[in-house]
Amino acid sequence: MTNTDRTSSFVYLLLGLVLLAGLTLRTWNVRFDEGMGSHPDERSTACFYAASIAMPQSWDEFKDPQRSPLNPLWDRNEQRRRSFTYGHFPLYLGVATGELLHTLAPVAEALPVSEQIVTQMRLANSGCEVSVAGRLLMALLDMLTIFLLFLLGRRLFGPWTGLLTAALYGFTAQAIQLSHFFAMDPASTTFTVLAVFGGVLMVQDRSWRGALLAGIGAGLAISSKFSALPILAAPVTAALVVGWQMSKAASTQAEQKAGWGVGKVFVGAVLALILSVVAFAVTSPYAILDWQNFIQATLVEQGAMVRGIADFPFTRQYRNTIPYLYFIQQQVVWGMGLPLGVVALAGSLWALVRLAIGKASPGEWIVWSWLIPYFGITGAFLAKFNRYMSPVLPFVVLFGAALTVWLLGRLKLPNHPISQSTFPFLRPLGWILAAVALLGSLFWSLAYVNGVYNHEHPWLTASRWVYANAPRDSIILWESWDDPLPKSIPGEDGTDMGRAGLRHIDWSPYEEDTAEKYEILKAKLREADFVIYSSKRIYGSVDELPERYPMTTRYYDLMFGEQLGFEYAAEVASPPRLFGLTFPDSGADESWSLYDHPQVSIFRKTRQLSDAEFDALLGGSWEGAIPWYRGKDSPLSPLLNLIGLGNSPESEKSGLINAIVAMIRGEERPSASPQLPPLEERATLALEVPLSQLPLVDNYRWNVAASENPWLAVGWWWLVISLLGLFSWPIGFLLLRRLRDRGYLFSKALGWLLSGW
Repeated sequence: MTNTDRTSSFVYLLLGLVLLAGLTLRTWNVRFDEGMGSHPDERSTACFYAASIAMPQSWDEFKDPQRSPLNPLWDRNEQRRRSFTYGHFPLYLGVATGELLHTLAPVAEALPVSEQIVTQMRLANSGCEVSVAGRLLMALLDMLTIFLLFLLGRRLFGPWTGLLTAALYGFTAQAIQLSHFFAMDPASTTFTVLAVFGGVLMVQDRSWRGALLAGIGAGLAISSKFSALPILAAPVTAALVVGWQMSKAASTQAEQKAGWGVGKVFVGAVLALILSVVAFAVTSPYAILDWQNFIQATLVEQGAMVRGIADFPFTRQYRNTIPYLYFIQQQVVWGMGLPLGVVALAGSLWALVRLAIGKASPGEWIVWSWLIPYFGITGAFLAKFNRYMSPVLPFVVLFGAALTVWLLGRLKLPNHPISQSTFPFLRPLGWILAAVALLGSLFWSLAYVNGVYNHEHPWLTASRWVYANAPRDSIILWESWDDPLPKSIPGEDGTDMGRAGLRHIDWSPYEEDTAEKYEILKAKLREADFVIYSSKRIYGSVDELPERYPMTTRYYDLMFGEQLGFEYAAEVASPPRLFGLTFPDSGADESWSLYDHPQVSIFRKTRQLSDAEFDALLGGSWEGAIPWYRGKDSPLSPLLNLIGLGNSPESEKSGLINAIVAMIRGEERPSASPQLPPLEERATLALEVPLSQLPLVDNYRWNVAASENPWLAVGWWWLVISLLGLFSWPIGFLLLRRLRDRGYLFSKALGWLLSGW
């Protein structure tokens, strides 16, 4: 074997080990919550939507969105629309995976497989148990992401970068966490990486294979999550980059052999876009057949949530957070862990500088064509759930790996402004970064899996504590918008509320602070024997809005200070831990810790407080509260309002994006200015006679023949456009003389644009 063969074999051997390790981490204790459905989005998908999905009985039933059982946007039983905001394609795949596991259960029973696994396979297509099949599906798709990242990194920066990228992403804790839920983000990430890889092939190989992968990948990414729409920029950017390359130099023999001329470059981009539409339509058919409900759910309702127009309780935690920087901070510290996070951040800045100074390779342009618009839009959202960065993580890890390999001297970048020979300390720095990133990500991912998935879910542990310590007839106070505890534990006697003789009461801390709310709280605390916070969801979000919730914030301070007649009886948490080290993460974003390892706080009553004591502690604390206060405006508010991403109620229908949504839905475009003069003072553009009463005009008089013959009209229109193009070609010839066709391709567009102007 040659040295190259040995290197290649060694790389593939290590890649196999990385894939095996990645699969193990992503499927470790995949049913960690014992079927409780601790993730609200997963609970909704598996228990509500997936349970209603079935194959239509006929073509006519398939075509009718109000009859088809395949349409997640419509409730056939209630005959009303449903607000399904998730990806249709992963939903269908998850249901199909559940059916497959159910079918294979008898085969597994004949093999040396545990009875627990066989039972889980039998139930994989029933009720909420579909979530386990969905989790396995997400884990497998994320495995595919690891492999695609190896291919992408090898294409852009060589085999060692590809291998290091695969390893770093394989040990990324955020990706491991998301693979443990039947949510759509890992699926969208996989197909986004596939589309970017296809775009890179379009640039490097100028092949139809690249256009095929870019188109199908983009369509499936958007079908998995509609927020992946900016991925359509990848094939378009690829065509523009290739066109620009070919305009700089005469066609070489290699280019001719590849079969890509100027025309085929743009045909490839058009082919990719057509394939993306076809892939999206095939895998999300009711986004087309029921498109009004689809737009309402994804763009209008989901858009109002992520922007903060809709003042949902579960997004109030993000009031007063800083756009873009909050996402970066959460991913660097928690999602990747500080060692990998710092290296990935440094690599991304390094790659961004290369882009800014014009040293980035054509393939890197494809990556940035996705990252810039996606992060530019998503980073501006008020709602900053960690999973929104799932499609970004693979590429920042890629840049971190590329920087490391370049510092090690194993990556030669032409025209790089810094020379390896000039700075001999770069190689030791590269070894340090490689060790920090690889060992750090491995340690953090193992600590996360060990601390979270090697321990019982905190809700189960807390439930057992309650059943063991709460006397019969105890009353437990829980909070609306969070989960009530204790949970019923199947298969264990006496572990349900009825048999244990326990009763729940609730109150609504997210209501506005008023004197009435104070009286309700006081009455509930007097009635309750235990107060249980199943997570930090509420007390961790109201403190972001002290102006709106001064009394509620004060209440939590007093409760945790044991001043309301309750003692802190128990705390249950399972943060990341390894080798005797524990990493408390209660300060991380709610979506990082809430779903798979929430911190449970249990308070037990020790005495009743009098009215005077309550008044001394909380009396009048609601005075000065600002109802419906949404926090301070972001410094970027003027720009966000212009784009259509503002979060104030006044900006709901303003901006470019909202104008596009209104146009798609066939609505009148929102006014650009909310300040309009009184109706009686406005000049009218109405006709004196209503349009419906005017006579029908068949002939537009200026061209009788074309008006009466549609084919002649089309031909006439083509002739006019062609003549305008010929008239404008001298201008294009002058301005675009560096192009091979001297601007002829653009002359028709230039002609009608100039005429229109």
